[in-house]
Amino acid sequence: MIFEVEVLKVFLLVLVRFSGLIVAAPVLGSANFPARAKIGLAILGAMVIVPTLPALVEPLPDEAVHFTLIATGELIIGLMMGFVMTLVFAAIQVAGEIMDMQTGFSLMNVFNPALETQVPIFGFMFFIIAALYLFVLDGHHLMIQALVSSYIKIPIGGFVLRPALLREVSTWGSAMFYDGLLVAAPVAGAMLLAYTTLGILSRLIPQIHLFVVGFPLTIALGLLVAALSMQVYVGMLDGMFSRMFKDVSNLIRGMS
Repeated sequence: MIFEVEVLKVFLLVLVRFSGLIVAAPVLGSANFPARAKIGLAILGAMVIVPTLPALVEPLPDEAVHFTLIATGELIIGLMMGFVMTLVFAAIQVAGEIMDMQTGFSLMNVFNPALETQVPIFGFMFFIIAALYLFVLDGHHLMIQALVSSYIKIPIGGFVLRPALLREVSTWGSAMFYDGLLVAAPVAGAMLLAYTTLGILSRLIPQIHLFVVGFPLTIALGLLVAALSMQVYVGMLDGMFSRMFKDVSNLIRGMS
């Protein structure tokens, strides 16, 4: 009976860490992903992971307060892993804001159910492409694999939050804006040339109504450049996703 209680405690703590990842991770944490499916995936994942874990050196505490503190640490591990993974998609939203501002689409936004917020049109389009490409790369399996491998470095109850780790995570957050600028660079560069050309034309031919001509021109040019640079964008996603899983590995080492 004692053994069964210990197994139940381990199962609950594994379930908490797994749930934290699913709640915070991109795509898996989407509102489009049914809540029952999330719960079922977390329970199934915990059932698969528990038998593979090594025996605990010390038994888990019976006190509710101490056990809750351990469970909170497990939840933070999962949430932080999901947060680091979400930074890539946040960079795509930053790029969308920049491209929408340059092309004139910033006057209207669309609702992204995956993020449960209003997002730019370009950002929504690139978000869908990034999510699909993540599935193509088997990224959803790699997320779960990263969580399973975290038990090698961070056993149950072994969570330690270090200030140096928080500083490192903040640098990863700053890279979000850098990646956003890189993704938006082709469209933003084309818009700079377009606005420069329109400014010169307005000086040469004052009769042109730039407000009437400018919006259709910039929107059409932005869509054309985005379509032509799609291969470049996919190449960027390769590097961004590779760095994402590398950052998750660094995060796990930093919490061990």
